[in-house]
Amino acid sequence: MAIRRIRVFPDPILRKKCRVVRRVDDRVRVLAADMIETLDGAGGIGLAANQVGALQRVVTIHLPGDESAIVLVNPEVRETEGEREIIEGCLSFPGYEGLVKRSVSVKARWLDENGSKMKVTAEELFAQAIEHEIDHLNGILFVDHLLAHEKLVAAGTLEREDEPHMHDVELEVHADHSDDAIDDERNEPDESDVEIVQSTIKFSDLYSDSSISQMHYDLRSAGYVIDDPDPDPGPGRQRHNGDGQNRVESDDPHLNGGVLLDPERRN
Repeated sequence: MAIRRIRVFPDPILRKKCRVVRRVDDRVRVLAADMIETLDGAGGIGLAANQVGALQRVVTIHLPGDESAIVLVNPEVRETEGEREIIEGCLSFPGYEGLVKRSVSVKARWLDENGSKMKVTAEELFAQAIEHEIDHLNGILFVDHLLAHEKLVAAGTLEREDEPHMHDVELEVHADHSDDAIDDERNEPDESDVEIVQSTIKFSDLYSDSSISQMHYDLRSAGYVIDDPDPDPGPGRQRHNGDGQNRVESDDPHLNGGVLLDPERRN
């Protein structure tokens, strides 16, 4: 398995329609396994194949609280019921979210990684994830569903029931180096033989700096992003938006208003 680079807006592959998978073989399973590792590394809920550069109708979904992710090959929604407004984000739009309309429940079907037929009636977050990822397979992005009175804002700005999953993932691994060493009184492993290793998967490492800089520029020029209400501090000076991120003014229009990803390397 491997973590693949997540494509971000305005990468043209996000607007391409994915091809139907004719046979679920080892190549499809390798793609799905890589997508799961990428999805979990980014702390996301769903990922479509074209988000990692593959034009196949493959989706992975990992709902919060579920032990493992699921693979959906050639997924399709057969019926929908109800409608609700929900705050939504996307791994191809890191740092942004917006208000969209999604179904309350959907009836969907797909093939799993073994080629078995699956049918489900999904509700709430699961239904939302299925609709969101199938949209991706058809070249449709969640910004296409933004409600007229809302634009994209920095993640965490809008009130919501659950927090967005756009963050660094903290890992703590417990390695037992003992040979069945047991504390006789507590009948537990001797803690002196357990090494605790802490690590962090950087969310930003899944993206190229240039793609993210371009994304911020194109979102703003396309009118998706709410303008910064702060007064212009003047050319060449930094400013802060509501999300606390550094912004930089530049003669280069591709950087104007974009996130300053690495202040130490600013030239």
